[in-house]
Amino acid sequence: MSSIPLMHHLIYLSWAAVPLTDKELQQLLVHARRRNTELAITGVLLYGNERFLQVLEGEENAVQEVYAHIRRDTRHTNILTFVNKPVAQRAFTEWAMAFQPVTPQQMEEVVGYLGAPTVPINTTSLPYADMHLFDLLHSFVLP
Repeated sequence: MSSIPLMHHLIYLSWAAVPLTDKELQQLLVHARRRNTELAITGVLLYGNERFLQVLEGEENAVQEVYAHIRRDTRHTNILTFVNKPVAQRAFTEWAMAFQPVTPQQMEEVVGYLGAPTVPINTTSLPYADMHLFDLLHSFVLP
């Protein structure tokens, strides 16, 4: 009997080493979507205020592989991991990588919601917090 692998999700914030142009962002997205499709990764990427906020979802090894690649990518600096854990199901099932540019004020709102990654999180409330975070992220990418 084969077991169904658990889904895993990871949320990180990073600063752009240099501001990206629209063309550079498009190139990044084409490459990321291709790779994510190959690895069955879904998620969302927000870019604004020279920062990236991304959710990656998929099989744990694939998520960790993509994240290791991101951590080596010289376009990212000061990478902060907020969530890195198994989940029951995907939140962004339809998107190899949804993307939304956001205003500096919108990025501050999302980052402010996350809080510092070093602040202890009460794990009994984490699924509830995740639900609200995903609702907030969905609000940026859904029409």
